[in-house]
Amino acid sequence: MKKLLYLLLLTTSISQSSCTMMIKGIAKKMVNKYDDHIDMNVSNFQLLDKNGKTHLFADLFAGKTVYLYTWADTSNRPAQNQNYKDLKTRFSHYPDVVFADLYIGSDEKTWLDFEKKYSSSNSYYLLENEICNSFLNALEGSTLVPFIIGKDGKILSFKGPKPQDKIVVDYILFEARSGTDGAISGKKLIKSVNSAQKFKTEELNDWYKKHFKVNEIDKLSFGISSTQ
Repeated sequence: MKKLLYLLLLTTSISQSSCTMMIKGIAKKMVNKYDDHIDMNVSNFQLLDKNGKTHLFADLFAGKTVYLYTWADTSNRPAQNQNYKDLKTRFSHYPDVVFADLYIGSDEKTWLDFEKKYSSSNSYYLLENEICNSFLNALEGSTLVPFIIGKDGKILSFKGPKPQDKIVVDYILFEARSGTDGAISGKKLIKSVNSAQKFKTEELNDWYKKHFKVNEIDKLSFGISSTQ
């Protein structure tokens, strides 16, 4: 009877371990894609504000890490999403992190009318030219897409973590402040979670407690979304 019990316990342990490894493997493949097109730099993108003034991305966001959302449909603007608002709130204590959204639709008047009605800060219209063509082509038809841009204008996460990917998006955005690209920080995060759904390192435990303002950490639970 004891042998059977031990066997059952061992089987359960192996199953949990295998499941954890499989999930972590899938997650790593997803964050690996954040490295796609990280050779691109958006510093010279020309952006139009709602007052009709043109700016360079580098001038608007000098020395800032930018969580940048592209969009092309006024009925589905990212700023209306509660998860996005919550993410902004959590990073309101970091002066070197800003949030911006970039309208990539073809109708400038539609965007301008929308902005005048729902006036918001850090919303711009991307002026299409040869500088941004490779960026738009790389989107391959996607419109509602998040990116993380480094302080030098380099893309650190292409089609990056979404606001609902709590913990993942927070850690990757936090690490981007020091220039770390999303694939590196994402894989580090995933690797540091053990089969008991806890962080293996004190470094990540300390980060989590300080960032989310908690004294104790329950079992970690987070997802990673993909953008097609």
